[in-house]
Amino acid sequence: MRILLLIVLGFLAVRCSNQIDTPSAPDDLIGRDTMVMVIRDLSVLESYAQTRYQLVNNYHKVMKSSGRVCLDKYRIDPRRFERSYNYYTSRQDELQSIYTEVMDSLTKEVNALTISYGKANDTVLVAPR
Repeated sequence: MRILLLIVLGFLAVRCSNQIDTPSAPDDLIGRDTMVMVIRDLSVLESYAQTRYQLVNNYHKVMKSSGRVCLDKYRIDPRRFERSYNYYTSRQDELQSIYTEVMDSLTKEVNALTISYGKANDTVLVAPR
């Protein structure tokens, strides 16, 4: 019984190390710049779907089909996106940098869409990009 306990504890000690296995870059890794654009578009899509579709089932259906359309826009297979996303999530600093760039891009777009009201004919003018 003691031998079995020692074997189990030894196995656990070997398996529980401080090192985390990080995946290597997949052969078809999506480049950082493209990943920023894809995540940006998916973020906009998700925000819209969350406000438009309150039922989780409807939201899920919309995100699944619209997400495919978004990936098709960049000619990216969903499995390739998943492999690349998993790679970036294992590198937290890189992923944080990607999301910071996405947020900066969205903030710039919102600022560019500042609405000003025309006084002469009561029309709404939207600032160009």
